[in-house]
Amino acid sequence: MKTDDWQQIKEIFNRTIELPATERAAVLENIDADLRGEVENLIKAHENAGDFIAEPALVEAGLVETDETDLQIGKQIDSYKILRQVGAGGMGTVYLAAHADSSFDKKVALKLIKRGMDTAAVLKRFMLERQILARLEHPNIASLLDGGSTTDGLPYFVMEYVEGLPVTKFCDLHQFDLTERLKLFQAVGGAVSYAHQNLIVHRDLKPSNILVTAEGVPKLLDFGIAKLLHPDWSLETAEATATMFRLMTPEYASPEQLRGLPITTASDVYSLGVILYELLTGERPYKIESRLPEEVAQMALTAVPPKPSSVISSKFKIQNPKTARQLTETADEQSPKSEVRRPTAKNLKSLRGDLDNIILKALRKEPERRYHSVQEFCEDIRRHLEGLPVTATADTTSYRLVKFVQRHRLGVFASLLIALTLLSATAITTWQAVIAGRERARAEQRFNQVRKLANTILFDYHERIKNLPGSTETRKKLVTDALEYLDNLSQTSDNSPDLQRELVLAYQKVGDIQGDDANSANTGETGAALENYRKALAIQVNLVAQMPDSDAERRTLAKLYVNIGDQLSAKGDLEGQQDLCRQAVTIFSEIVQKDSQNAVARTDLASALFYLALAVRAKGDYDGAIIYYRQAADIHEKLALVAEEADKRSARLRNAALIYKNIGGVYEQKQDSASALELYLKAETIDRENAAANPNNAQYQLDLSFTLNSIASSLTNQGNFSEAQKNCRRALEIQEKMAAADPQNAFAKTAVARTYRRMGDILKKLENFDEAFAYYQKSIKMFEQYSQADPSNTNLRVRLAEAYMVCGDCYYYWAKKAKSKSEQIDGLREAEKNNQHSVDIYSALQTQNSLKQNEAADLADVQKALEIDRAELKNLLAK
Repeated sequence: MKTDDWQQIKEIFNRTIELPATERAAVLENIDADLRGEVENLIKAHENAGDFIAEPALVEAGLVETDETDLQIGKQIDSYKILRQVGAGGMGTVYLAAHADSSFDKKVALKLIKRGMDTAAVLKRFMLERQILARLEHPNIASLLDGGSTTDGLPYFVMEYVEGLPVTKFCDLHQFDLTERLKLFQAVGGAVSYAHQNLIVHRDLKPSNILVTAEGVPKLLDFGIAKLLHPDWSLETAEATATMFRLMTPEYASPEQLRGLPITTASDVYSLGVILYELLTGERPYKIESRLPEEVAQMALTAVPPKPSSVISSKFKIQNPKTARQLTETADEQSPKSEVRRPTAKNLKSLRGDLDNIILKALRKEPERRYHSVQEFCEDIRRHLEGLPVTATADTTSYRLVKFVQRHRLGVFASLLIALTLLSATAITTWQAVIAGRERARAEQRFNQVRKLANTILFDYHERIKNLPGSTETRKKLVTDALEYLDNLSQTSDNSPDLQRELVLAYQKVGDIQGDDANSANTGETGAALENYRKALAIQVNLVAQMPDSDAERRTLAKLYVNIGDQLSAKGDLEGQQDLCRQAVTIFSEIVQKDSQNAVARTDLASALFYLALAVRAKGDYDGAIIYYRQAADIHEKLALVAEEADKRSARLRNAALIYKNIGGVYEQKQDSASALELYLKAETIDRENAAANPNNAQYQLDLSFTLNSIASSLTNQGNFSEAQKNCRRALEIQEKMAAADPQNAFAKTAVARTYRRMGDILKKLENFDEAFAYYQKSIKMFEQYSQADPSNTNLRVRLAEAYMVCGDCYYYWAKKAKSKSEQIDGLREAEKNNQHSVDIYSALQTQNSLKQNEAADLADVQKALEIDRAELKNLLAK
C-alpha cells in the first residue's frame, strides 16, 4: 500500500467512524472502490475489537500500525506462557498469559516492549510506566504483579488481567440509572484521586481505559503516558512531557494538553468531566467531525460545550402531551439499554441544575477555574446525591435554603425562623431604599434593625447553641447567611466608624466559628477563616489609622494579629505567626501598663503570650516556650482568684489548665515525663470539675478527654502501660460520644483520630499487635479523609504522616519479634510501605517550606527507618 493511500484511508476512517451507520454509508459511496474496501475493513475491525485494553493513543491516532503476525504467541517468558495478544501500542504489546505451571491457574496481562522500539527513550518510558504501577495499590486500579527482562534483554511487566467492558458500555448494558452511574463514577474518581495523592497524573483517561468487571468493580488501566509530579522525578519525565501531544487521545484531552502546556492534576479533572458528560448523555461535549489534531484542538480550545441537559432537551421538545408520549416511546425503542439517556422529562429534570454545573465546571478551559482536585469533583457529586448544596452552583440564599429545607424538613425551627426574619427585614430595607425622599428616614430605621438582627444572630443565638452536641450544621447555616449580609453591607456607602467597627467584629466572629483552634466548636473551615480574618484586618487597619490613640481600636487590631497568626501556623508559616504574635504582645502589654486592673486587657495579653509560646515552640525553642506559657498561666490563675461569677472562674481556670497541658507537652519533648505528669494531673483536677458541672458542654467534655490522653502519654513513657491504656480508653469514650452527637464537628473528629493513634502506641508497647494495627489503620483512614477535605491545612497532613510513621515502626517491631521468615518478610514489607507514605508527605511539605523544626527531624528519622526496612528485607529475601 502506498503511503499516500494509507494517509487517505486514515483520514476517511477518522471522519466516518463516529457517524451513524446510515450517514456513514452515504459518505463511503462517494469514494474510490479500493479505498472504500480498506476503510470498511478498518471499521469492521474497530467494531469487533476486544475489551481488555483498548488500542493506545498512538495506534488510535493512526501514528503506528499494529503487526498482525506475532511471533511471541506460545512462547514462555520466565514463568509465564504467552496465550494471545490483547493489545498493542507504539512501544509495547500486551498479551494474555498464564503461569507455565498448570497447577497454578491464573490469567495475567503481560506487557512486553517491542523489538526495534528498545531505544533509550522508549526503554525509559516503559520502565517509568512499570515504576508508576509499582507505586499504585488500589482496588480500582489494575495492579502490578511481577516484572523482569527476557533472555534477550527486553523489559516486561505483569499486571492483573481485567475482563470487563468500558464504563459507558457497562452502564448501558446493565441499564444503570443516573444514581448508579454517578456512584460508579465516584469509584473511578477515587482511583484517580489516589493516583494524584501518589503524585501521578494519568493523562489518558477515557472509557476504554476504565473497564468494569462483571461484579461491577471499575478498574483503571494504561498508565503508559502518565506523568510523575514529584520533584525528584522531574528529570525522568521531562522527555515524556515533550511528546505527549502525539500520545494522548484528543477527544478526552484537556486544552493545556492540546496546547502543549505543563500538565497538572487539573488535566485529569477535565478528562473525567468529558467521561461523565458522555456517561450521562451518550455524547461528548464537542461535535468533532474528524480526529485530525488541528481540528480537535481548534474545537476544544474555542467551542463552548452545551449543557448536558440541553443534549437531552434537544431530543425532547415538548409541544403537547401526545408528542411527548410519542417521542418517549420512540426513544425507548431506539435505545432500550440506555435508560438514563432517554429523552424524557424525568431525565431532563435530573440533569438540569447541579449536574449541569458540576460537569461544566470540570470542563472549564482554564485549569484554575476547574475543580482544584478530583476529590473536590467527587465531593460535589456526593453532595448532589445527598441533596446538599454543591460548590459548582452559584451559592445564592435561595439555592442553599431549598437544599437545607429538603434535607431538614423537621430541623432546627429556630434557625429557619431567624433566616426568614433576616430575609424579610432585608427585603423591606431594599424596598424602602427606592421610595422617595420623604420615606428615607423610615428606610434607614429598617436598615439599622437588620444590622441589629444580624448581630443578634452571630453574638447571641450562636453563643447559645455553639456547645450543644449536633449543632454544627445549624451554625454553618447561620454563618453563611450572616456572611452574605456582611459582604453586602460592607459595600454600602455608609463608611461611618460605627458601621466599620461592627463589620470588623462580625468578620472576626465568623472566622472564630470557622477555624479557631482554641474553639472546640469550630467548623473546620481554616481557609475560609483566614479569608474572613483578613477582611476584618483590612477594615481595622484603617480604623487605627483614623484613631491611633484609641486603645479599643488597637486592642481589636492585636486580636486580629493573633487570629491570623494561628491560621498561618495551620498553613506552616511559622515566621509569619511569630511576627504577628509579637506585635500583639507589644500592643496588649502597653494597654495593661496603662490599667493593670483591666481584666479584659490582661486576658488578651495572656492569649497573645500563649500563641507566641506555640510559635516559638514550633521553631524548637522549648525553654522560650515555657517562659511564655508560664507568664500566660500566671495571668489566668490570678484572674480566676478575683472572678465573681462561676462561669468566668471556670473559663479562666480552663485556660490555665490548657496551658498546663502545653507545658507538660514541652517537658515530654525534653524527655522529662515526671514533670509532665505532674502538670497533667493538675490540669485534670480543673477539667474534671468543669466537665461534671457542665455535662452538655462539648468543649469542657473534650478538655477532659485531652487531659486523659496527655496522662496516658506520660504513663506510657514511664512504662505504666496498663494505667495508660485505661486513661486512653476513657478519653476515647468521651471523644467518640461527642463526634457521634455532632458529625460535623471537625475538632471532635480529629481528636478521635489522634486518640486512635495513641491507643495503637500503647498496644504496641504491650505487644498486642493485631489491636495496635487496627487502631493505627483507623487513625490513618480518618486523617486521610480530613486532609483531603481541607488540603491547605498542613497540620492535618503532618498528623497523617505521623500516623503512617508510627504504624510503620509497629510493623518493623512486629517483624523483629516474628518467629517465621514469612512473617518477618510480611512485617518488613508493611513497614516499608507505611514509612514510604510518611516520607512522601513530609517531603512534599518540605518542598513547600511548610515543615517545622521537629517535623524536619521526624522526616530524617523516617527516611533512616525506610533505609533499614529495605536493607533488612533485601537480606531476608536473599537467604
